[in-house]
Order: sequence, then C-alpha cells, then structure tokens
Amino acid sequence: MKRFAAICLALVLSLPLCMGQNQQRKEIERLQKEIEAIDAQIKANDSKSADAAARLALVRSKIGSTKQLVSQSEKELKSIDSQIRSTRKELAETQEKLDNSLAYYESLVKSAYISRDVRFRFLYILSGKSLSQIVRRFDYLRSASDNLRAEAESISRTKLELEQRQASLDSLKTQSSLVFKRHKAELQSLNKAESKEQQIVKDLKNNKKKYQAEIKNKKKQIEQLNKKIAEIIAAQEAKRKSKTPSEYEKALSKEFLAGKGKLPMPVDGTVVGFYGKHKHPVYKNVDLPFNNGINISTAADAKVHSVFEGVVSQIVVMPGYNQCVLLQHGEYFTFYCKLKNVNVKSGDKVWAGDVLGTVDTIAGETQLHFQLWKGTSSQDPLPWLEH
Repeated sequence: MKRFAAICLALVLSLPLCMGQNQQRKEIERLQKEIEAIDAQIKANDSKSADAAARLALVRSKIGSTKQLVSQSEKELKSIDSQIRSTRKELAETQEKLDNSLAYYESLVKSAYISRDVRFRFLYILSGKSLSQIVRRFDYLRSASDNLRAEAESISRTKLELEQRQASLDSLKTQSSLVFKRHKAELQSLNKAESKEQQIVKDLKNNKKKYQAEIKNKKKQIEQLNKKIAEIIAAQEAKRKSKTPSEYEKALSKEFLAGKGKLPMPVDGTVVGFYGKHKHPVYKNVDLPFNNGINISTAADAKVHSVFEGVVSQIVVMPGYNQCVLLQHGEYFTFYCKLKNVNVKSGDKVWAGDVLGTVDTIAGETQLHFQLWKGTSSQDPLPWLEH
C-alpha cells in the first residue's frame, strides 16, 4: 500500500513537468512553422521585391522568432539536463536498494543452506527443550523460507526498476543530443539572418536617394488609399445612420466587439507593416506615411478569409492596391486590399472564415493590407486579432 501511494505521489508531482514540456514543445513547433513561412516569404521577396524596407521587416521578424526559438531550446535543454540529474539520482538509489537486498538475500540463503536437509530440520525442531521452544523453532524456519521467497521477488522487482531507470536515462541522453544539435543549427540560422539584416541596412544606406524616391512614391499611394477608404467608410456610415439599425445589426455590433482579441487572422503570414505613424527602420529622420491598418506578408496566392460574419458593402480597385473588399459588421467595417481574385460580390452575406479571394503579388511583394474601422474611426487591427 505504501509503495502504491509513493508511485501515485511521484506521478502527481511529475504532471506539471510533463504539462510544461508539452506546452514548450507546442511553442517550439509553432515557432518553427512561423520561421519556415517567413523563410519562404524572404526567398520570394529577395528576387522580386524592390522594397528593401519590406525585406528588412521580414528578416527582422525572422530574427525575433529565431531568438524566441533559441530561448525555448535552451529551456528544453535545461529541462532535459534536470531530468537526467534526477534520473541518475534515482538510479543510484535503486542500485543501493538492490545491493542491500542482495546482501540480505545472501544471509537468508546461508541460513536456508544450513537447514536444507529435511531430516536436519526435524531434528532441529524436535531437539527443543520445551514445547514453546519447539514452536518458536518451527516458526523461525517457516519465516526464513517465506522471507527467502519474498526477498527474491523484491530483488526481481528492483532489478526491473533499475533496467527501466537506465533505459529512461539513455533515452534522455539521446533526446538531449538531438536538442543540442538543433540548438546549434538555430544559432547558425540566427547568425545568418543577422548578417542578412546588416547587408540590407548597408544597401539602404548606400542607395539612400533611390530608396527615398521610392518612399515618396509609396507615400502618395498610401495617402490616396487612406483618402479613398475614408470616403467610402464615411458614405457607408452615413447610409447606416440614415435608417434605424435592425436588431440583427445591433447584435452583430455587440458580437464583433465581444470578439476583440479573438478574431482570426485574415491570412496566414507575418505582420511587416504596423498601424499608425512610424519612422523608417533605417532613415530615422524620415517619416513613413500613416498606416490605417496592417500589412501581412504571405505566400503567393494565399487565401484571404473574412474575420467575422458580415455583408459585402463594396468592392473597389485602387492603384497599387488592386482589388479591395469592404465588409460591414454592424457599426464595424473590415477592409481587405491587394487581392488578385475576388470570390464575393456587393451585397453578399459572409461568415467568419469564408474565402474572399487570393492575395496578389505587386512589385514583387505578396502582402495583404488589412484595415478595421468603428464607424469613421480607424482602429489598430492587431489588438482585435488572435495571433
């Protein structure tokens, strides 16, 4: 009973460690997938994209993810090392227990050897000087025989436990070796990414006039987009306010707000352009145009999904942004730009996850531009999205 209780206690104590390792493994797998996706985007952009800042954003995103992966690997190595030390300690304790059992077993065997002849046993028992002594001698021999069997069984169990501990230790050593190799590869990947970052920064500094001209041209496009979207949203909002909102629209607005922080990403990819006003990543004295949304770098022909239930308000075409889809969710709006193909039309009802179209590759960049509005006020989409 005590042995069973000890096993149960050990299992309970090991649960947090196992759960922690499972979470750690999931995070490592997530980061590995993220880095693979970024690598594919970097490879596609390297040969086609004229926007060095976009390439720099991708590389820096990879550096950030790789640093997290390296950190997780270090934690995993420490966890395995801790388990190895713990298993070695248990191994030593089990070995000591086995040695003690063998010594005790040896003494029992010697005792049994002395009384191995049945006739001798009877003589030994019957030579007692009194009835009580005869009974004690009989009980002693029977007890010695029972102890011999019990100790033999105990030794067998301890040997099996010892073999299992050793197998566990060998498995941990193999696992540690594999993690260490992966960790070295991650560090090499990080060094390469940092070298690539330095090269892009150097290129930007050496060709400042060229890139500043591109920034100026891009600024015009973004300002035109912002103006056009603001006009569209204002028109839609005025139309919405001109009539009494239906119970469905009221409910949809509440549900959309309740979903803040849990809305799915509109496309699988890496955020390389953030909401608001920012300085250029290299030319610190150059202001980038205000971004009313976020830019998500993704794979070629990636599918774009609606983030919530709603109605297609409008589909527009913008220079530099190709086709754009505007969805209305009660008093909220979401805008999806840089689409190559569009699967919906104005007036269509859509559900969360419905495919709106595919992302286009423009000037070598495959990016979705995504905006989120409450009435006529633009919102930072990131706090709304689960990512």
